[in-house]
Amino acid sequence: MSLEISVWVPDGDAYAGRRGVEDPPGSSTGVGAESFRYKIWGSAAARSLGATFLPQLADITEENRGNLQVPPDRLGAFGQECTLLAENVDHLSAMTGYDRDRILHYLTNMQNAIERAKTVGGGMIIW
Repeated sequence: MSLEISVWVPDGDAYAGRRGVEDPPGSSTGVGAESFRYKIWGSAAARSLGATFLPQLADITEENRGNLQVPPDRLGAFGQECTLLAENVDHLSAMTGYDRDRILHYLTNMQNAIERAKTVGGGMIIW
């Protein structure tokens, strides 16, 4: 399994009050292998840098079911976290053993999804 990122818009008539938005052709929605929940996004290295959104992927609860929901009003803060991790990718790579370019690729996919979500007034989910 792989972690994917999707954009949604609020919709009271849709499942869970949101409707998924189709990704533009050629967009990449992958944000890592299932193991990235723990080994990268929820790692001690990410947490030590101040990450609070992405570590939720490793903190699986009955409520979140292992998904990370970012509502429209939190996209800016989530984008700041992605930027923080990108700026510290060498540290993250050294501490986790994962290739810096691979980490940056997934962070870029997240930033692109944030921009798509802002365009449509929606949020995003990683699952």
